[in-house]
Amino acid sequence: MRRRATLLALLATSALAAGLPGQAAAGDGGPTLSLGGKKCNLIEVPTAAPIGVGRCPGVRPGALVETPVGFCTMNFLFRDGRGNRYIGTAGHCILNNNGEREWNPGGGPIAKDGRGRAIGRFQYAVLRGEKDFGLIRLNQSGSNRAKPRMCHFGGPTGVDGTRARRPVTLQHYGQGILTGNLTPARTFVAQNMRDRDDVFAQGTVAPGDSGGPVTRRGSGRAVGLVVTIGGGPGLVGITRVPPQEARAENVIGRRLEVIKAPQS
Repeated sequence: MRRRATLLALLATSALAAGLPGQAAAGDGGPTLSLGGKKCNLIEVPTAAPIGVGRCPGVRPGALVETPVGFCTMNFLFRDGRGNRYIGTAGHCILNNNGEREWNPGGGPIAKDGRGRAIGRFQYAVLRGEKDFGLIRLNQSGSNRAKPRMCHFGGPTGVDGTRARRPVTLQHYGQGILTGNLTPARTFVAQNMRDRDDVFAQGTVAPGDSGGPVTRRGSGRAVGLVVTIGGGPGLVGITRVPPQEARAENVIGRRLEVIKAPQS
């Protein structure tokens, strides 16, 4: 066990030095998204399975999700007025190109948990403009196992739609390569949250963190999901929950609600 931990630490150090986590500037040649008028690189979706299922198994904010494209992180648990439950992730975890898709219930691409068990199918995804969001409608098994509480930090206690003009500390839990095994629970610092659509924060992300939940330290409210790197040195791009949720509601024709959970 000690040798494995040491090896992981050495690999992580090498990866960090090589620029694997989100410290790269936009314009590296990868897929991009425009957030706040800035061209940013989408966080890479790895196709290789991570080591183990990490410290956050199951169906909940911060857990691993496998899609036909690769491996990402689940964000918040939603429900509609008919009692159906959904888990979110990033749109680029299922869409290879810019656009927007809706699938009939039960007709979308299959999503699996970290143990390879089917948890449901995508019903909606968008990767366009300021939006990068995917919604997985959970099957009975996935819904029964789903928990709203974010790994490590707890919450979300609600949704944060405020437009803070001062620095804010944010909390993220992700399944990035190496970081998911070593430091899955991380904090970011945003200089402000003035934009209704997105937030830029200083922090570190890695391939596999895409879609991971971001909450506000102190209140525990849901802010958004991590989707990009770039737009400035060491910046992580976060798309905010309210506009993503509102657009998904319009497309699928269902009112959605983030399911709350207490903080740790």
